[in-house]
Amino acid sequence: MRTIRTIEVQELVALSPFERCLDLWVRWQERSDIGVGWRGRSTMLASDGSLDSEQLYDSMDNTAAVAVDAMIASLSRHHAWAIQKRCGITSVWRYNTLEFAVILAEAEVELEKKLKINIATRSLFF
Repeated sequence: MRTIRTIEVQELVALSPFERCLDLWVRWQERSDIGVGWRGRSTMLASDGSLDSEQLYDSMDNTAAVAVDAMIASLSRHHAWAIQKRCGITSVWRYNTLEFAVILAEAEVELEKKLKINIATRSLFF
């Protein structure tokens, strides 16, 4: 006798544009550097002329992640560190004289301003 298997449906939580940018950046930070470059690949199979949709979206995500990385690097050091700690890139809060929650709120406001005007990330906000 065959049993019917039920698959549990989970509700997805929609990410805000700011959260989406940080998610792209975190995944870009955690990427494996082993597959970078053309070693072991045929140049005939990897041309820019016939990119499929998955490759196009990956390229757009990488461009956005590089832009987010540049914008985080342009923040003041304690703001950049707060964003890194928020995203799990670093685990230690180095600035004992500063309150993390206050600095994080300031950093998020400053970073969101930059994300809204950057050409690679502004399309996510509008």
